[in-house]
Amino acid sequence: MSVIADVSFTRFGKRPEGLLDLSAESALPLVRRYGKEVDFIVFSNSYSGEFNDMSGLNNLISTRLSLDGIPSVRVDNTSGSGGSAIMVADSLIRSGNASNVLVIGAEKMTGYPTKRSTRIIASLLQPEERSAGISLPSLAAFMTRSYMKEFDAPRESIAKVAVKNHHNGSLNPFAHFQSEITLEEVLNSRIIADPLRIFEFCPVSDGAVSLLMTSEENRSSFGDHHVEILGVGCASGTSSLSFRDSLTSIGSVKRSSEMAFHRSKLNPDDMDVVELHDMAAVLEIIESEDAGFFRKGHGWEAVMNGETEIGGNRPINTSGGLNSKGHPIGASGIAQAGEVYLQLIGKAERRQIKDANLGFSLSMAGFGNNATAIVYGGAS
Repeated sequence: MSVIADVSFTRFGKRPEGLLDLSAESALPLVRRYGKEVDFIVFSNSYSGEFNDMSGLNNLISTRLSLDGIPSVRVDNTSGSGGSAIMVADSLIRSGNASNVLVIGAEKMTGYPTKRSTRIIASLLQPEERSAGISLPSLAAFMTRSYMKEFDAPRESIAKVAVKNHHNGSLNPFAHFQSEITLEEVLNSRIIADPLRIFEFCPVSDGAVSLLMTSEENRSSFGDHHVEILGVGCASGTSSLSFRDSLTSIGSVKRSSEMAFHRSKLNPDDMDVVELHDMAAVLEIIESEDAGFFRKGHGWEAVMNGETEIGGNRPINTSGGLNSKGHPIGASGIAQAGEVYLQLIGKAERRQIKDANLGFSLSMAGFGNNATAIVYGGAS
């Protein structure tokens, strides 16, 4: 069994620092505390070539951290890179190939025109569909219209996800956006892909997060707060929109979640805190259903009833989610794990959930091309 022993965040947002500087900012506090014990580095990053004209990041950051002799790998699974990096670290520890793994997730994405950023990220789509003008925002718009029509969901239910997550982000000192917004502000904001508005999408962000993961046997050597990885599930789905059976369900989310719960011997009703991939507001609702937290077609009702708020029965995205916390792609899945860790050890400050003992995160690549689900617990 692997254990998260510590976490270190940078502030997400439009940062003047370069990619390696952001990576070091998050990793150095852990290296100073545990560097002599680290025996593997896993670096999560997706677009350093396109945005930063850099490659070989795992070796570059090893040198920056004075850990040149430590083996390392870079994990790139587009927007699901963070969850995949944790899965790799967990596998290294469970297999005995490493004992103490430093996991770093980082991305530097700002400073480019929005159209260029959208085009870079859309490169994960099928070339034929991309050439027809499909992008991730347009896919989110198609999904929103399909969901509202199929399940008679009111338009306000989608917007309320953004209202909730901006409230949560206002409580998170590491979030990109730290201001609350009203339902009226969401619905009157600029249209990005009809019917979705700008506040219903995540911002383009810079930032980094680092975790120290260790084995069950070594946990006593690393601080006083530990959270166990109880189950990990990973599944893939078609990257082609035209091959999908439905726009209101994501098969990779469903399969990876079922796998993680099966391996942890737990179920969705056991979870106290949940972090989902809300690149667009509608995704939080659909993922919450496919992961098993609500019946299909009823996730929007949970939002309207306040069930997914910090004080609700099923708190989702207490961090602010990608929607408010930000989405520096290589860091996002690591940040999800970091938020669950803080919640389970009781250190989430103003956004702390009462009696949080078990948690779940869902890191998704593209629009369900791949998904990694993780169940956490056993905080000490």
